[in-house]
Amino acid sequence: MSKKNKVKTVKRLSVGRILTYVALIAYTLFLFFPLVTVLISSVIPSEELAVGKTFIWWSDNVNLDAYKAIFLNDSYKDIVGMPGLVLGFINTMWLTLIPLCVGLLTAGLSGFAFSKMDFPFKERLFKFSIIIRMIPLGAFGIISYVFYSNIGWTGENGFLPLLIPGMFGGIGTMFFLRIYFDGIPDSLVEAARLDGAGFFQLFFKVMAPLAKPAFISQFIFGFVGGYNSYLGPQLYLQNQPKFVTLQLYLSQIRSLFPMAGSENIYCAAALLGMIPLIIIYCFMQKYFIDGITVGGVKE
Repeated sequence: MSKKNKVKTVKRLSVGRILTYVALIAYTLFLFFPLVTVLISSVIPSEELAVGKTFIWWSDNVNLDAYKAIFLNDSYKDIVGMPGLVLGFINTMWLTLIPLCVGLLTAGLSGFAFSKMDFPFKERLFKFSIIIRMIPLGAFGIISYVFYSNIGWTGENGFLPLLIPGMFGGIGTMFFLRIYFDGIPDSLVEAARLDGAGFFQLFFKVMAPLAKPAFISQFIFGFVGGYNSYLGPQLYLQNQPKFVTLQLYLSQIRSLFPMAGSENIYCAAALLGMIPLIIIYCFMQKYFIDGITVGGVKE
């Protein structure tokens, strides 16, 4: 290839790379534009929002009054003794983390058994589980409510349907973990067995450490799903202020702050609700990417 052709090739590559960066930057700005508008609205004074007829891009009187109002002027303080946003966050955390952590352990043990253990009807049971996974269980919401109502898991005990079933693990999580465990060489399991390791020792000392990225990625998926869950809490925790979750609180915020110009409070509450998800993704991004790339360990 002549020197002239090499120069042309370099120029073409440079132009293509520049266009790629421009497109990625434009797409990033497009994605973050709604977040920026919410952030701007959260610091605009209520007086300006009440009289403004169009979107206010900035103000000379920006303040944090909306954030203060969430913690100081919330009627939940008179009912349960603390701001609804704080109570919603606390309830969301324990209603999400307890079934998620226990369910991950259950799904991991099941996936390990299906991947590395031999027992009767193993493949048939696995296929049956996948078939159940394909059934849209959300369509049975009312039937589930009637069932839980008959056994006393509604009203003051309405948190139980959101807590107990999740501890048995998700079939989708089990399926994903089994695929990941399949990528781990059987020789490692056999070597541990020769050293006298039992089922639980194999799982906790061999498989779980090697599958840490897979567990973390499934934890992120499960946490985001539980954190954003609305239908379940709305169905089982309605009229139970002490068990209000973050999503229930955010759905009620218009009635809690009905005054004109309260849009800054709505935006501030939404931004505060995003913070835990942003923190988790920032700290676990590496494991998340590694976990969703299904792989194993080389011999």
